[in-house]
Amino acid sequence: MRSSWLRQAFILAGLPAAALAGLVAAGHMQTAAQPLSPSGPAQATQAQVQALNSGTLLAGTMVLAQAGTASANVRGVSSATCMNCHGSTPKYPVLGAKLTYEHSAHKLNGNATYANGGGCQQCHTNEGFIEWTQKGKIDPATFVANPSQPGCMTCHAPHETGTMALRTTKPVTLVNKEEFDGGKGNLCASCHQSRSDAKAAVKDLPAKDVTARLGAHHGPQADMMVGTNAYQFPGKTYGSSDHYSSVDNTCVSCHMNLPKGRYSLSPEIGGHSMNLAGEVHEVETLNTSACVSCHKDMKQAPGTASWSKFSDAGVQWVGPTAVFAVTASDDYDRDGKKEYVQDEVQGLMDLLVNPQGTGAMQTKLAMYDAKGTYIGAKAAAPYTAAQVGALFNYRYVLEDRSRGIHNLTYTVQLLTDSIAALDPAFDTSARPK
Repeated sequence: MRSSWLRQAFILAGLPAAALAGLVAAGHMQTAAQPLSPSGPAQATQAQVQALNSGTLLAGTMVLAQAGTASANVRGVSSATCMNCHGSTPKYPVLGAKLTYEHSAHKLNGNATYANGGGCQQCHTNEGFIEWTQKGKIDPATFVANPSQPGCMTCHAPHETGTMALRTTKPVTLVNKEEFDGGKGNLCASCHQSRSDAKAAVKDLPAKDVTARLGAHHGPQADMMVGTNAYQFPGKTYGSSDHYSSVDNTCVSCHMNLPKGRYSLSPEIGGHSMNLAGEVHEVETLNTSACVSCHKDMKQAPGTASWSKFSDAGVQWVGPTAVFAVTASDDYDRDGKKEYVQDEVQGLMDLLVNPQGTGAMQTKLAMYDAKGTYIGAKAAAPYTAAQVGALFNYRYVLEDRSRGIHNLTYTVQLLTDSIAALDPAFDTSARPK
């Protein structure tokens, strides 16, 4: 029986972690990073370990070789290291992380099978991101076969390093050559950044070239936090954010934070969900646990305005939604009252496009119809650089999705200048200097 491949190798799918850890701890098994064939023992190389990390094996599959017969070339991980994740009292809270990850956009947005080529795979697939971290580039002519959503092994490489260290925390060079250096948040900024350089994209253009895709393309959060790469109107000055300069590890510190005590949250808030808002007992709840380290009395409050949200057709509105209870220092949207910051920013966005069809981009310039559908590419006349810039900025703020939280000064400056470019009568006296 000693020569039997059944005693030399096992492919164990769905084995309970405690049972697996017991086999390893007892010395009966040693991990190897490749599916084993009936013909002989494992010979796992570092490349094969990387293949395991990149998702070559099915989720939940563990490959083991009997320690007594495995080749000396097996590069396994010690049983103690395995138990850091798979033991009954693990060092790394893998099951808790998975619980919150199940509610994340990384898991749920489904873009892996849509964006598995053309360069999009770098951020929209697990396999593409790992390739980018290893090679420093992605060949847009290639595609990922059988792509998977970003997951645990996208950001971590425990089977290579024996730890849950992040794959990369190097500073990120944005598309306009500015640098984002936000500690662990650099991993996030690797993808959550604009795909367009505003200086190159914004110019006088015929209407047919001002398409629904003109803009930052879905995730300019890193650019927003730095305060860069929107269209900055000539002669104006623009500011940055304390959330970038003063918060250690930037994105990670706020989006993954959990209270130091009883959470009283749901798995869709904080942790690896990355969400700052979710539902708890049928009540919309914001995670203020990171905020209170600086804003001691931070609370949430009911929002008063529907939230503009990007859609493939243009804009749609949801809510009103809960907001962070921080009152703006001025009446930015000039409606006669100082409201919470996020409501003030939404008020500015509504001056450009709103559900009533009265925004400047619906009346002064027919880029959106009364329902929020983008129609700007159908216009007869060309657009000036200022008009294209106003559209770029609107979409930049829309797709940042924080309504001023990431960088309030830059957000208000961009929206104020964009409104004034289309409606010179707009009162800009509340614009931050």
